[in-house]
Amino acid sequence: MLKRRRTHSFKRNVIYSSSTRRRIMLRNLHRKVIWRRRMFAMQQMAELSIAAPAG
Repeated sequence: MLKRRRTHSFKRNVIYSSSTRRRIMLRNLHRKVIWRRRMFAMQQMAELSIAAPAG
């Protein structure tokens, strides 16, 4: 039981330790952050347009 868990974490660390893999992970994380910020900005704009009457 313990041995299997240990090898799993080892394999995971080895997979993520390559420079390409790290770069891909960072890019994915960054894209997620950008996506969240954009969604939040759109939400804020929507709330502003509702709050302030046009004209």
